[in-house]
Amino acid sequence: MWSEFRSRKLKAYRTAKSKGEVDEDIIDFLDFINSLPDFVTLSSCSGRIAVIDTPEFGKKLETEFLGKWHGEVEVQAVIEAAKKSKKYAWLIQYPPIIHIACRDFKSAERLLAISNNAGFRRSGLISFKNIVVEVSSLERIELPIAYAGKMLVDSDYLRMVVEFANKKLREGKRRLEKLEEELKNLASGNSGLPERNDAN
Repeated sequence: MWSEFRSRKLKAYRTAKSKGEVDEDIIDFLDFINSLPDFVTLSSCSGRIAVIDTPEFGKKLETEFLGKWHGEVEVQAVIEAAKKSKKYAWLIQYPPIIHIACRDFKSAERLLAISNNAGFRRSGLISFKNIVVEVSSLERIELPIAYAGKMLVDSDYLRMVVEFANKKLREGKRRLEKLEEELKNLASGNSGLPERNDAN
């Protein structure tokens, strides 16, 4: 039943939040989503920039984070992280991504509509069993910048890439703000949030 499932996920969210496992800059946003009776968040990332060390891109189990930032980053910090690499150091800018379980397909359809309207064009339904919507967008950068501690790109090029990464990170967070605004319109009735009188 929806109420039981939602209660379990809310408990897991509160536990993760108490342990500092939730990105601080979107806690208020997630709290708001979780206050809506038709939705509950399952996992989330507000967007970040990272430098990872990996022997071959795609081998997640062998990947090590050398640097991770949820806000804008300076070029020197990226260089210092990359120089710690033992294999290939990749600079990656990740977009925001939020998984939200929905009460029913009608709620999921409305969530997808407002997510797309807010600029999250890559959003989609990823689970029919629990009716989970993945809210995501296309702001992403991935490129190798060092090998075994030696830089593969010059400072001017890296500076330009970091500027792009910071810009894309800002854009992702701006879209999160727009999504929150759209959801608040939904909750206020301006977007037709269905009223629920049932106990499930």
